Amino acid sequence: MTWFGPADDPADKDARGALVRVLSADRGRTAGAGVYLLGRRLLTCAHVINAALGLRSLSPHNPGKITLDVSFPVLSAADVLPARLVAWIPPRSSQYGPVADGSLEWDGDLAVLELDEDPPPPVSPVRWLEMERGQQVRAWYGGGQPFSYADARVGAYDGRICYLDGQLSGAAVDEGYSGGPLWSVADGAAVGLVMGRITAPDGALSAQHTVRRSWGLGWQSVLRELAQVGAAPDGAARANGSRERSAATLAEAESVRDMMVGPLHSLLGDPRARADHATVLAAQLALRAPADGSAPTVEELAHLLGGTERALPTLAESLAPKVADDPRGRAELDRLLALGRLTEAARLLSVAEHRALVSKLEHLTEHDPGLLSRAATAALPYVDLPRSLQAARLAPAAVPAVVRELENWHGDGSPVPDETPRLPALLRVVEYVAAETSGDLARQALREWSGRVATRLGIHASALRERRGDADRWSRRTAPAAVRVLVELDRYAKDPVGHYRCSVWRLRPDGTPARAATESDRPRTGREIARLIREVAGGAEGAGDGVALVAVSVPPDALELALDEWDGAGADEYISAPLGEDFHLVLRCPKIRRRSRTGPADLKRRWNTRHQSDTLLADHRIGGRAGLIGLLKTTHRDTARVLVQGSTEHRGELLPVCLVMGVPVVLWDRAASGPDDGHPLDDLAPHGPVDGLPERVRHFRVRAYADRAVPARPALVWEDLGLPLPDELQLADPSEGTERTA
Repeated sequence: MTWFGPADDPADKDARGALVRVLSADRGRTAGAGVYLLGRRLLTCAHVINAALGLRSLSPHNPGKITLDVSFPVLSAADVLPARLVAWIPPRSSQYGPVADGSLEWDGDLAVLELDEDPPPPVSPVRWLEMERGQQVRAWYGGGQPFSYADARVGAYDGRICYLDGQLSGAAVDEGYSGGPLWSVADGAAVGLVMGRITAPDGALSAQHTVRRSWGLGWQSVLRELAQVGAAPDGAARANGSRERSAATLAEAESVRDMMVGPLHSLLGDPRARADHATVLAAQLALRAPADGSAPTVEELAHLLGGTERALPTLAESLAPKVADDPRGRAELDRLLALGRLTEAARLLSVAEHRALVSKLEHLTEHDPGLLSRAATAALPYVDLPRSLQAARLAPAAVPAVVRELENWHGDGSPVPDETPRLPALLRVVEYVAAETSGDLARQALREWSGRVATRLGIHASALRERRGDADRWSRRTAPAAVRVLVELDRYAKDPVGHYRCSVWRLRPDGTPARAATESDRPRTGREIARLIREVAGGAEGAGDGVALVAVSVPPDALELALDEWDGAGADEYISAPLGEDFHLVLRCPKIRRRSRTGPADLKRRWNTRHQSDTLLADHRIGGRAGLIGLLKTTHRDTARVLVQGSTEHRGELLPVCLVMGVPVVLWDRAASGPDDGHPLDDLAPHGPVDGLPERVRHFRVRAYADRAVPARPALVWEDLGLPLPDELQLADPSEGTERTA
């Protein structure tokens, strides 16, 4: 491909936006470099990790669950972030043995690190292309200093490792470059990783010695290694990590590009028209186009459309007016867009459409952080939201990731006329955002934007009007009195003490649960979970209309957990924010309740009589476990509320009885150490109106946290039938072990 060239000043868009500095364990030096992949993942060399830890450079031994400090040179040098080792591919010889010191080359030698959260802009992932012999590449020292670039040429590449030859001027690849990206200036993409250098032997330098030769791994090699350990980035060819799959994927992409040639000939067979549209396309993509009036070949144009992000919708944007009154041309454009959906690069929006939408949504999100999540939940009610939308409150910086994920959802399930394209999920969400937007000008701008995109995609006007009407009806809804949030905590046997895996759902106005966040991929501290709950409950629809109810399902051994004291305040907040102060924080334990065949029926019967039944006091006089069972089966068969008093051992005996027999409301003082410690709970009127109990418990907690002389710490099980538990299959991650705590 020669007609489309790189931008005139590629230095403004090189790999330094994704360059990572890996620091030594003592932060005293740069151990090496790395590259930002996507999300929270970073890629570097295993020997860089060894160097950072002060170990033998080519040691194959996995250092385990270690955390290192990293930084991004495009940010402040003081912005040091912790990164956990999550994938390890040890250095190995070609015979899969250990690598001897002094070896000139080896295989493997990769490591993947994971941050606690996505890095902030301007950190951004690079575009990756396959390595080819003859490419001019550039590498940087891990510190990212602009003057540290080292230029080289790919002299040889056999599909395994590549050899890089540098000129005798400027910088050379040296220590601290390993793990960094090899950037092809001509292609505007990364094509591999720096691995090491080949140095001349000790003694006097002669003309026969190898000078300024280094080596690395091409992207094909890197991807193959990552796929074998299940760490290949999303969207990359991985199926079982095999070379055959990668080749098949490449062949499929080539086939798609070949199929694009036909509709391109029909639409742009005239070289002059092709030159005009290609010139506009190059300008939008920040590529360089010849100024001699020539046109790219149709094959060159197809190659660009199949491999360059947003190239196809950008071309379609300029072609749409041309085919507006030409049914045959419209059919060819639709065919071209359909082929684009088979590629990774096409995306849904053009460069201009994407830029306009992100700008509008960032502005709206800055003033209403919950707007985008509310609109997406309503617009897509029967699907799990993308990961980027699982937080109810979004910062403007999160908008690009949200748009990117929603672009992958190509159509909704509603019928459309005349076999026209379905309305993409992103446009449906935009319509709901517009309906919820207070300003007439902002609403009109969003609707004009979605109208233009719908026209470009060939969507029937009636389909867009119908979805717009749905959004308008939703915007006129009556908000619920307060937010209701469901939380599930669980843990594996090997998880650190005090850490839990967490999933969160918001209840829609119709009572059905919508997944708001899934954080079960790794164990979290109480503070992390509290922040997540605050984020979801505080940003959900109706958050300002009352105190949110947060129902937390816990494992049987966590009923005494001090969840209400978990502080979700951010580091910059002046006032602490224990969950028990801000929310009606109540407990559930479905694992215990499900141990009874009649549990659901018992729970329904008792809950429906909660206003008529009296409170049962279960203290040391009740006769223990057998005595409580007898009462709940006879004279207290419809009792909905039990107040448990006594020591930890006494409560551990009686609480499971209450739950397994379907008692929906159970109150106790988890700080009580004996039978005489239950009186402080009298201040919250445990025998008063049952529906006001969560609010009375919240008031009590606020006073208790402010006055440490108050010894009681109330805990409340609240099994509201109006809070259905999501019926989901929970699968264990084999890498974490299959045993969960009881």
